[in-house]
Amino acid sequence: MKHRVKNYRVFEGLRIAACLTFISGYINAFTFVTQNGIFAGVQSGNVIMWAYHSAQGNWQKVLNFTIPIIFFMLGQCVTYLVRRWFVRKNIFWHFGASVIMQIIIVITVLLTPILPSFFTMANLALVASIQVESFRKLRGAPYANVMMTGNVKNGAFLLFKGLIEKNTELQKAGRNIFLIIFTFALGVALSTFISNYLGEYGLGFVILPLFYINLSLWNEKNWKEQEMKKSLRQK
Repeated sequence: MKHRVKNYRVFEGLRIAACLTFISGYINAFTFVTQNGIFAGVQSGNVIMWAYHSAQGNWQKVLNFTIPIIFFMLGQCVTYLVRRWFVRKNIFWHFGASVIMQIIIVITVLLTPILPSFFTMANLALVASIQVESFRKLRGAPYANVMMTGNVKNGAFLLFKGLIEKNTELQKAGRNIFLIIFTFALGVALSTFISNYLGEYGLGFVILPLFYINLSLWNEKNWKEQEMKKSLRQK
């Protein structure tokens, strides 16, 4: 397989970013529809509703919104520790992160229809946390693939600045951010339709884009290893 020389890795590519934001939009809409209005990854929304129900004394709902917040925070700790282990073992972390996400998602898809909401929300919040911490850049520029507030701000700023300064690179960066915002919205729309129709069984559709991410990172991993072996032989 031939690989074009790029100034960014596969995990920073637009296709991977689009798949990640699609997954995030899909999962957040899925939990909102099937898990009583709770978000798996958009913790700003969960914190707002946590405070809202606290003020009203709805303690059961407070507990429900606490679960994804706690497991999202735990996901940051888990990601830090596992990534350190991967780096020490010289294993490609981004491929490892996508595999871990795939395993958790598959387990969640299989068990969500038969286990309580706690299980679903804990697992999907963990996935969202691993995703947002592991995949931070789009073609070398920072972006967010779980929450869109920063993307809306950065997309508008970069595109407008690029147009004013006639800087095509800034225009492309702004365009790319708006594209991933669109894929997030597409994930929300598709998940809303499927989840309303299939209920908790609708989560299974998110496996497809995640499988594509794994396949792309696996191909890059193999290519990088082959290049390293060639380099060592030449020496």
